[in-house]
Amino acid sequence: MDLELVGERIRRERERAGFSQRDLAARAHLSQPTLTRIENGARANVTLAELDRLAVALDIPVRLLTSGDPVRSRVRIAARVNDVVTEEREEALRHTLEVLELDARLDKLGPAATQQRKPDGFLPVPDERLPREQQAKELAQCVRVALNLGSAPIADVDELIEQLTGVDTAVLQLPRTTDGFTATDPERETTLIAVRACDVPERQRFSFAHELGHLLWNDGAQVHELDDGRTPGERRCDAFARHLLAPEEGINTWLSAARLSEKGSINERTVALLARHFRVSFVVILIQLELMSLITEIQKKELRGPTGAQLAQRYGWGPAYKQEQQAAEAVRAPRRILERAVEAYRRNMIGVRALAMLEGRRPEEVEAGLREAGIVPSPPSPKRANLSRLVARGLAKD
Repeated sequence: MDLELVGERIRRERERAGFSQRDLAARAHLSQPTLTRIENGARANVTLAELDRLAVALDIPVRLLTSGDPVRSRVRIAARVNDVVTEEREEALRHTLEVLELDARLDKLGPAATQQRKPDGFLPVPDERLPREQQAKELAQCVRVALNLGSAPIADVDELIEQLTGVDTAVLQLPRTTDGFTATDPERETTLIAVRACDVPERQRFSFAHELGHLLWNDGAQVHELDDGRTPGERRCDAFARHLLAPEEGINTWLSAARLSEKGSINERTVALLARHFRVSFVVILIQLELMSLITEIQKKELRGPTGAQLAQRYGWGPAYKQEQQAAEAVRAPRRILERAVEAYRRNMIGVRALAMLEGRRPEEVEAGLREAGIVPSPPSPKRANLSRLVARGLAKD
Protein backbone atom coordinates (compact mmCIF):
# COMPACT_ATOMS: atom_id res chain seq x y z
CA MET A 1 0.00 0.00 0.00
CA ASP A 2 1.46 3.34 -1.10
CA LEU A 3 1.24 5.44 2.08
CA GLU A 4 1.87 8.71 0.23
CA LEU A 5 -1.16 8.06 -1.98
CA VAL A 6 -3.20 7.02 1.05
CA GLY A 7 -2.24 10.26 2.78
CA GLU A 8 -3.19 12.31 -0.27
CA ARG A 9 -6.60 10.57 -0.44
CA ILE A 10 -7.21 11.25 3.25
CA ARG A 11 -6.33 14.93 2.81
CA ARG A 12 -8.58 15.22 -0.26
CA GLU A 13 -11.55 13.56 1.46
CA ARG A 14 -10.99 15.68 4.59
CA GLU A 15 -11.11 18.87 2.55
CA ARG A 16 -14.16 17.61 0.66
CA ALA A 17 -15.93 17.02 3.97
CA GLY A 18 -14.98 20.50 5.20
CA PHE A 19 -12.92 19.30 8.20
CA SER A 20 -9.75 20.83 9.54
CA GLN A 21 -6.98 18.44 10.58
CA ARG A 22 -7.93 19.04 14.20
CA ASP A 23 -11.61 18.20 13.49
CA LEU A 24 -10.81 14.95 11.70
CA ALA A 25 -8.18 13.90 14.23
CA ALA A 26 -10.69 14.31 17.04
CA ARG A 27 -13.39 12.39 15.19
CA ALA A 28 -11.00 9.56 14.34
CA HIS A 29 -9.48 9.46 17.84
CA LEU A 30 -6.01 10.38 16.57
CA SER A 31 -3.65 13.16 17.59
CA GLN A 32 -3.32 16.03 15.13
CA PRO A 33 0.46 15.44 14.67
CA THR A 34 -0.29 11.79 13.84
CA LEU A 35 -2.85 12.80 11.22
CA THR A 36 -0.40 15.34 9.77
CA ARG A 37 2.24 12.65 9.36
CA ILE A 38 -0.28 10.28 7.78
CA GLU A 39 -1.45 12.90 5.27
CA ASN A 40 2.16 13.77 4.40
CA GLY A 41 3.05 10.10 3.88
CA ALA A 42 5.64 10.40 6.66
CA ARG A 43 4.35 7.55 8.85
CA ALA A 44 6.27 4.26 8.51
CA ASN A 45 2.96 2.39 8.68
CA VAL A 46 -0.75 3.07 8.99
CA THR A 47 -2.89 0.39 10.58
CA LEU A 48 -6.19 -0.78 9.14
CA ALA A 49 -7.83 0.19 12.44
CA GLU A 50 -6.66 3.80 11.95
CA LEU A 51 -7.88 3.81 8.35
CA ASP A 52 -11.22 2.39 9.45
CA ARG A 53 -11.66 5.15 12.05
CA LEU A 54 -10.75 7.78 9.46
CA ALA A 55 -13.20 6.31 6.94
CA VAL A 56 -16.01 6.28 9.51
CA ALA A 57 -15.25 9.91 10.44
CA LEU A 58 -15.24 10.90 6.75
CA ASP A 59 -18.38 8.86 6.00
CA ILE A 60 -16.75 6.92 3.15
CA PRO A 61 -15.79 3.28 2.50
CA VAL A 62 -12.26 2.29 3.61
CA ARG A 63 -11.43 1.21 0.04
CA LEU A 64 -11.57 4.85 -1.09
CA LEU A 65 -8.56 5.48 1.14
CA THR A 66 -6.66 2.26 0.43
CA SER A 67 -7.33 1.86 -3.30
CA GLY A 68 -8.73 5.17 -4.47
CA ASP A 69 -11.93 5.55 -6.43
CA PRO A 70 -12.04 3.84 -9.84
CA VAL A 71 -14.56 6.43 -11.02
CA ARG A 72 -11.95 9.19 -10.77
CA SER A 73 -9.51 7.34 -13.02
CA ARG A 74 -11.96 6.45 -15.78
CA VAL A 75 -14.27 9.46 -16.04
CA ARG A 76 -14.00 11.52 -19.22
CA ILE A 77 -14.67 15.22 -18.81
CA ALA A 78 -15.25 18.11 -21.19
CA ALA A 79 -15.74 21.61 -19.89
CA ARG A 80 -16.73 25.10 -20.98
CA VAL A 81 -14.05 27.29 -19.45
CA ASN A 82 -12.54 30.71 -19.90
CA ASP A 83 -9.17 31.94 -18.63
CA VAL A 84 -8.88 28.76 -16.61
CA VAL A 85 -6.29 28.48 -13.86
CA THR A 86 -5.01 25.21 -12.42
CA GLU A 87 -6.46 25.61 -8.91
CA GLU A 88 -9.93 26.49 -10.16
CA ARG A 89 -9.81 23.75 -12.78
CA GLU A 90 -9.01 21.18 -10.10
CA GLU A 91 -11.78 22.52 -7.87
CA ALA A 92 -14.33 22.17 -10.68
CA LEU A 93 -13.10 18.66 -11.49
CA ARG A 94 -13.26 17.63 -7.86
CA HIS A 95 -16.81 18.83 -7.37
CA THR A 96 -18.11 17.13 -10.52
CA LEU A 97 -16.30 13.89 -9.75
CA GLU A 98 -17.73 13.86 -6.22
CA VAL A 99 -21.23 13.63 -7.67
CA LEU A 100 -20.35 10.72 -9.98
CA GLU A 101 -18.38 8.97 -7.23
CA LEU A 102 -21.38 9.17 -4.92
CA ASP A 103 -23.65 7.81 -7.65
CA ALA A 104 -21.30 4.84 -8.10
CA ARG A 105 -21.32 4.19 -4.35
CA LEU A 106 -25.12 4.22 -4.40
CA ASP A 107 -25.16 1.21 -6.73
CA LYS A 108 -24.98 -0.88 -3.56
CA LEU A 109 -28.68 -0.06 -3.07
CA GLY A 110 -29.27 -2.99 -5.42
CA PRO A 111 -30.91 -3.50 -8.82
CA ALA A 112 -34.08 -1.71 -7.71
CA ALA A 113 -32.16 1.56 -7.37
CA THR A 114 -32.99 4.20 -9.92
CA GLN A 115 -30.48 3.97 -12.78
CA GLN A 116 -29.92 6.44 -15.60
CA ARG A 117 -32.56 5.93 -18.28
CA LYS A 118 -31.09 4.83 -21.59
CA PRO A 119 -32.69 6.42 -24.67
CA ASP A 120 -33.76 4.30 -27.63
CA GLY A 121 -31.00 5.91 -29.66
CA PHE A 122 -29.35 9.26 -30.26
CA LEU A 123 -30.50 11.52 -33.05
CA PRO A 124 -28.61 11.15 -36.31
CA VAL A 125 -26.16 14.04 -36.67
CA PRO A 126 -25.94 16.08 -39.88
CA ASP A 127 -23.23 15.43 -42.47
CA GLU A 128 -20.02 16.87 -41.02
CA ARG A 129 -18.96 18.05 -44.48
CA LEU A 130 -21.64 20.72 -44.29
CA PRO A 131 -20.77 24.19 -42.99
CA ARG A 132 -20.73 24.31 -39.17
CA GLU A 133 -23.62 26.76 -38.97
CA GLN A 134 -25.79 24.53 -41.16
CA GLN A 135 -24.90 21.43 -39.12
CA ALA A 136 -25.87 23.26 -35.94
CA LYS A 137 -29.16 24.51 -37.35
CA GLU A 138 -30.16 21.08 -38.69
CA LEU A 139 -29.36 19.28 -35.44
CA ALA A 140 -31.30 21.87 -33.44
CA GLN A 141 -34.29 21.36 -35.73
CA CYS A 142 -34.02 17.57 -35.24
CA VAL A 143 -34.15 18.02 -31.46
CA ARG A 144 -37.20 20.25 -31.70
CA VAL A 145 -38.97 17.80 -34.01
CA ALA A 146 -38.12 14.83 -31.75
CA LEU A 147 -39.70 16.58 -28.76
CA ASN A 148 -42.59 18.23 -30.66
CA LEU A 149 -41.41 21.69 -29.65
CA GLY A 150 -42.27 23.51 -32.87
CA SER A 151 -40.65 26.93 -32.78
CA ALA A 152 -41.83 27.90 -29.28
CA PRO A 153 -39.51 29.00 -26.45
CA ILE A 154 -38.07 26.19 -24.31
CA ALA A 155 -39.15 26.44 -20.69
CA ASP A 156 -36.56 24.23 -18.97
CA VAL A 157 -33.47 23.27 -20.95
CA ASP A 158 -32.23 20.85 -18.29
CA GLU A 159 -35.52 18.92 -18.33
CA LEU A 160 -35.37 18.84 -22.13
CA ILE A 161 -31.89 17.26 -21.94
CA GLU A 162 -33.04 14.62 -19.46
CA GLN A 163 -36.12 13.82 -21.55
CA LEU A 164 -34.16 13.55 -24.80
CA THR A 165 -31.05 11.73 -23.63
CA GLY A 166 -31.71 10.30 -20.17
CA VAL A 167 -28.52 11.85 -18.72
CA ASP A 168 -28.37 13.68 -15.41
CA THR A 169 -28.25 17.47 -15.18
CA ALA A 170 -27.23 19.70 -12.30
CA VAL A 171 -26.45 23.26 -11.30
CA LEU A 172 -23.37 23.25 -9.08
CA GLN A 173 -21.14 25.77 -7.31
CA LEU A 174 -18.28 25.92 -9.84
CA PRO A 175 -15.48 28.49 -10.19
CA ARG A 176 -16.29 31.62 -12.19
CA THR A 177 -13.92 30.45 -14.92
CA THR A 178 -16.02 27.33 -15.57
CA ASP A 179 -19.40 27.63 -17.30
CA GLY A 180 -20.24 23.96 -17.56
CA PHE A 181 -19.13 20.34 -17.50
CA THR A 182 -20.01 17.15 -19.29
CA ALA A 183 -18.60 14.21 -17.34
CA THR A 184 -19.01 10.59 -18.45
CA ASP A 185 -18.26 7.36 -16.62
CA PRO A 186 -17.96 4.93 -19.55
CA GLU A 187 -17.98 1.80 -17.42
CA ARG A 188 -21.28 2.67 -15.78
CA GLU A 189 -22.61 4.40 -18.92
CA THR A 190 -23.51 7.41 -16.82
CA THR A 191 -23.22 11.04 -17.90
CA LEU A 192 -23.64 14.22 -15.90
CA ILE A 193 -24.08 17.66 -17.46
CA ALA A 194 -23.42 20.37 -14.88
CA VAL A 195 -23.47 24.13 -15.27
CA ARG A 196 -22.39 26.87 -12.90
CA ALA A 197 -24.76 28.51 -10.45
CA CYS A 198 -24.64 32.20 -11.40
CA ASP A 199 -26.76 35.35 -11.55
CA VAL A 200 -27.20 35.27 -15.35
CA PRO A 201 -30.03 32.81 -16.08
CA GLU A 202 -29.68 33.12 -19.86
CA ARG A 203 -26.03 32.09 -19.67
CA GLN A 204 -27.00 29.04 -17.63
CA ARG A 205 -29.57 27.99 -20.23
CA PHE A 206 -27.08 28.55 -23.04
CA SER A 207 -24.46 26.42 -21.25
CA PHE A 208 -26.93 23.55 -20.90
CA ALA A 209 -27.80 23.75 -24.60
CA HIS A 210 -24.12 23.98 -25.56
CA GLU A 211 -23.31 20.85 -23.54
CA LEU A 212 -26.20 19.01 -25.19
CA GLY A 213 -24.54 19.76 -28.52
CA HIS A 214 -21.31 18.13 -27.35
CA LEU A 215 -23.27 15.11 -26.12
CA LEU A 216 -25.17 14.63 -29.39
CA TRP A 217 -22.03 15.04 -31.51
CA ASN A 218 -20.07 12.91 -29.06
CA ASP A 219 -17.12 15.25 -29.53
CA GLY A 220 -16.52 16.31 -25.97
CA ALA A 221 -14.30 14.74 -23.43
CA GLN A 222 -10.67 13.94 -22.97
CA VAL A 223 -9.50 12.49 -19.67
CA HIS A 224 -9.19 15.38 -17.19
CA GLU A 225 -8.29 17.78 -19.98
CA LEU A 226 -9.77 21.24 -20.30
CA ASP A 227 -9.23 23.55 -23.23
CA ASP A 228 -10.13 27.21 -23.04
CA GLY A 229 -9.68 27.76 -26.78
CA ARG A 230 -12.66 28.40 -29.04
CA THR A 231 -12.19 25.31 -31.17
CA PRO A 232 -14.35 24.58 -34.24
CA GLY A 233 -16.27 22.08 -32.12
CA GLU A 234 -16.94 24.75 -29.48
CA ARG A 235 -18.16 27.23 -32.08
CA ARG A 236 -20.41 24.57 -33.60
CA CYS A 237 -21.98 23.88 -30.18
CA ASP A 238 -22.46 27.62 -29.64
CA ALA A 239 -24.32 27.77 -32.95
CA PHE A 240 -26.39 24.72 -32.00
CA ALA A 241 -27.38 26.36 -28.71
CA ARG A 242 -28.43 29.54 -30.54
CA HIS A 243 -30.62 27.69 -33.03
CA LEU A 244 -32.11 25.41 -30.37
CA LEU A 245 -33.06 28.21 -27.99
CA ALA A 246 -33.97 30.92 -30.52
CA PRO A 247 -34.93 29.26 -33.84
CA GLU A 248 -35.22 31.46 -36.89
CA GLU A 249 -38.79 30.30 -37.51
CA GLY A 250 -39.77 31.33 -34.01
CA ILE A 251 -38.13 34.73 -34.39
CA ASN A 252 -39.98 35.33 -37.67
CA THR A 253 -43.28 34.29 -36.08
CA TRP A 254 -42.77 36.69 -33.18
CA LEU A 255 -41.76 39.57 -35.47
CA SER A 256 -44.74 38.98 -37.75
CA ALA A 257 -47.12 39.03 -34.79
CA ALA A 258 -45.54 42.30 -33.67
CA ARG A 259 -45.60 43.59 -37.28
CA LEU A 260 -41.86 44.19 -37.16
CA SER A 261 -40.65 41.87 -39.90
CA GLU A 262 -39.46 44.74 -42.10
CA LYS A 263 -35.70 45.22 -42.31
CA GLY A 264 -34.69 48.42 -40.57
CA SER A 265 -37.62 48.40 -38.11
CA ILE A 266 -35.66 46.62 -35.38
CA ASN A 267 -34.35 48.62 -32.43
CA GLU A 268 -32.99 47.87 -28.96
CA ARG A 269 -36.46 47.37 -27.48
CA THR A 270 -37.39 44.85 -30.18
CA VAL A 271 -34.21 42.84 -29.63
CA ALA A 272 -34.69 42.97 -25.84
CA LEU A 273 -38.27 41.69 -26.12
CA LEU A 274 -37.15 38.88 -28.41
CA ALA A 275 -34.39 37.92 -25.98
CA ARG A 276 -36.95 37.94 -23.17
CA HIS A 277 -39.38 35.80 -25.18
CA PHE A 278 -36.80 33.09 -25.87
CA ARG A 279 -34.92 33.52 -22.53
CA VAL A 280 -31.57 34.05 -24.24
CA SER A 281 -29.00 36.82 -24.13
CA PHE A 282 -29.30 40.02 -26.11
CA VAL A 283 -26.20 39.00 -28.10
CA VAL A 284 -27.70 35.66 -29.14
CA ILE A 285 -30.67 37.44 -30.71
CA LEU A 286 -28.40 39.96 -32.44
CA ILE A 287 -26.40 37.13 -34.03
CA GLN A 288 -29.56 35.36 -35.17
CA LEU A 289 -31.03 38.56 -36.64
CA GLU A 290 -27.82 39.21 -38.58
CA LEU A 291 -27.83 35.65 -39.94
CA MET A 292 -31.43 36.19 -41.04
CA SER A 293 -30.36 39.43 -42.79
CA LEU A 294 -32.76 41.44 -40.64
CA ILE A 295 -29.97 43.66 -39.32
CA THR A 296 -26.52 44.48 -40.66
CA GLU A 297 -23.20 43.83 -38.98
CA ILE A 298 -22.93 47.57 -38.30
CA GLN A 299 -26.34 47.58 -36.61
CA LYS A 300 -25.33 44.59 -34.53
CA LYS A 301 -22.24 46.40 -33.27
CA GLU A 302 -24.22 49.57 -32.55
CA LEU A 303 -26.90 47.73 -30.58
CA ARG A 304 -24.52 45.52 -28.63
CA GLY A 305 -23.76 46.45 -25.03
CA PRO A 306 -26.55 46.33 -22.43
CA THR A 307 -26.78 43.41 -19.99
CA GLY A 308 -29.84 41.32 -19.31
CA ALA A 309 -30.34 43.05 -15.96
CA GLN A 310 -30.16 46.51 -17.56
CA LEU A 311 -32.65 45.57 -20.28
CA ALA A 312 -35.01 44.08 -17.71
CA GLN A 313 -35.08 47.37 -15.81
CA ARG A 314 -35.56 49.41 -19.00
CA TYR A 315 -38.40 47.42 -20.49
CA GLY A 316 -40.53 46.23 -17.62
CA TRP A 317 -39.52 42.82 -16.26
CA GLY A 318 -37.00 43.92 -13.63
CA PRO A 319 -38.70 42.25 -10.61
CA ALA A 320 -39.27 39.00 -12.52
CA TYR A 321 -35.66 38.97 -13.68
CA LYS A 322 -34.48 39.39 -10.07
CA GLN A 323 -36.41 36.25 -9.12
CA GLU A 324 -34.91 34.36 -12.04
CA GLN A 325 -31.43 35.46 -10.98
CA GLN A 326 -32.03 34.12 -7.48
CA ALA A 327 -33.23 30.80 -8.92
CA ALA A 328 -30.18 30.57 -11.19
CA GLU A 329 -27.85 31.14 -8.23
CA ALA A 330 -29.28 28.15 -6.35
CA VAL A 331 -27.58 24.75 -6.46
CA ARG A 332 -29.77 22.13 -8.13
CA ALA A 333 -28.69 18.56 -7.50
CA PRO A 334 -29.21 15.85 -10.13
CA ARG A 335 -32.74 14.69 -9.28
CA ARG A 336 -32.11 10.97 -9.89
CA ILE A 337 -28.91 10.89 -7.84
CA LEU A 338 -30.46 12.93 -5.03
CA GLU A 339 -33.41 10.52 -4.90
CA ARG A 340 -31.00 7.58 -4.58
CA ALA A 341 -28.99 9.40 -1.92
CA VAL A 342 -32.06 10.18 0.19
CA GLU A 343 -33.06 6.51 0.07
CA ALA A 344 -29.51 5.48 1.08
CA TYR A 345 -29.64 7.97 3.95
CA ARG A 346 -33.00 6.60 5.09
CA ARG A 347 -31.50 3.09 5.09
CA ASN A 348 -28.51 4.37 7.09
CA MET A 349 -26.07 3.55 4.28
CA ILE A 350 -24.64 7.07 3.90
CA GLY A 351 -24.39 10.09 6.18
CA VAL A 352 -25.95 13.50 5.84
CA ARG A 353 -22.71 15.06 4.55
CA ALA A 354 -23.11 13.30 1.21
CA LEU A 355 -26.55 14.87 0.81
CA ALA A 356 -25.18 18.25 1.88
CA MET A 357 -22.52 18.01 -0.83
CA LEU A 358 -25.20 17.33 -3.47
CA GLU A 359 -27.48 20.13 -2.32
CA GLY A 360 -24.73 22.68 -1.66
CA ARG A 361 -26.01 23.32 1.87
CA ARG A 362 -24.77 22.86 5.43
CA PRO A 363 -25.29 19.35 6.87
CA GLU A 364 -27.40 20.65 9.76
CA GLU A 365 -29.76 22.42 7.34
CA VAL A 366 -30.16 19.29 5.22
CA GLU A 367 -30.70 17.10 8.27
CA ALA A 368 -33.38 19.44 9.62
CA GLY A 369 -35.19 19.46 6.28
CA LEU A 370 -35.15 15.68 6.06
CA ARG A 371 -36.39 15.32 9.62
CA GLU A 372 -39.22 17.75 8.90
CA ALA A 373 -40.20 15.55 5.93
CA GLY A 374 -40.20 12.49 8.16
CA ILE A 375 -36.98 11.07 6.72
CA VAL A 376 -34.67 9.76 9.43
CA PRO A 377 -32.03 7.03 9.19
CA SER A 378 -33.16 3.55 10.14
CA PRO A 379 -31.47 2.28 13.32
CA PRO A 380 -28.60 -0.06 12.48
CA SER A 381 -29.48 -3.74 12.58
CA PRO A 382 -27.67 -5.46 15.48
CA LYS A 383 -25.31 -8.16 14.27
CA ARG A 384 -25.50 -11.47 16.08
CA ALA A 385 -22.12 -12.64 17.35
CA ASN A 386 -20.66 -15.79 15.79
CA LEU A 387 -20.11 -17.82 18.98
CA SER A 388 -18.25 -20.63 17.21
CA ARG A 389 -15.69 -18.15 15.86
CA LEU A 390 -15.26 -16.50 19.27
CA VAL A 391 -14.71 -19.89 20.96
CA ALA A 392 -12.22 -20.93 18.29
CA ARG A 393 -10.33 -17.66 18.72
CA GLY A 394 -10.22 -18.14 22.49
CA LEU A 395 -8.92 -21.69 22.17
CA ALA A 396 -6.23 -20.52 19.75
CA LYS A 397 -4.99 -18.00 22.32
CA ASP A 398 -4.77 -20.72 24.95
